[in-house]
Amino acid sequence: MVYNRSVARTIIAIAASCLLSAPIVSVAAEKPEKGFDSLFDGKTLDGWHLMNGAKFVAEDSVLKLNGGLGWLRSDKEYTNFILRLELRFMKPKQDGGVFLRSGIDGKNWPSRKYEVQCENSLRMAKIFGAEHDLNVELAQKALKPVGKWNKYEIKLVGSNIEVRLNGELVATSDSTDKFTRGYLGLQAEHGFHEYRNFRIKDLSK
Repeated sequence: MVYNRSVARTIIAIAASCLLSAPIVSVAAEKPEKGFDSLFDGKTLDGWHLMNGAKFVAEDSVLKLNGGLGWLRSDKEYTNFILRLELRFMKPKQDGGVFLRSGIDGKNWPSRKYEVQCENSLRMAKIFGAEHDLNVELAQKALKPVGKWNKYEIKLVGSNIEVRLNGELVATSDSTDKFTRGYLGLQAEHGFHEYRNFRIKDLSK
């Protein structure tokens, strides 16, 4: 009986030691990085506008697109910035895009814009509206499968744009000088996408 009590005390002591030495997860780590501002509160579309019948909704801390056409437009216009976000595709080959320096006028989407493609196909990270270099092989290697979260970082300064997918530099352009300022946007083109962790660092301040 004494032996059993001794073993029990030893197990309790080891367990307590493990709990005390476990790393503490800081709530602050979930906040936007230094210098970045959040663009999505996880609950509402505050700061955004549904354009041309777009079907974006805020649910479960995620911005969801459930098919249809149109686009989601930011409140503010931006010139130079670093945009970071996470996205995942809910089905194979889902067409969509991130609009940069866009105008407002257009039937389904703005007629004036740059666009970074969001499609789980060979067009992933393609830059529309400017001459560019796309490393298709690297982009496909970095792209995660349906249902998994991908990280996008888009840096746009003057006439230069850099697109990173899950940390890999997959597309660049030095021809984005035609449009100097405009809105951010998300394209709806019959796709099923989910987005989260939108944040921006305004480099024009």
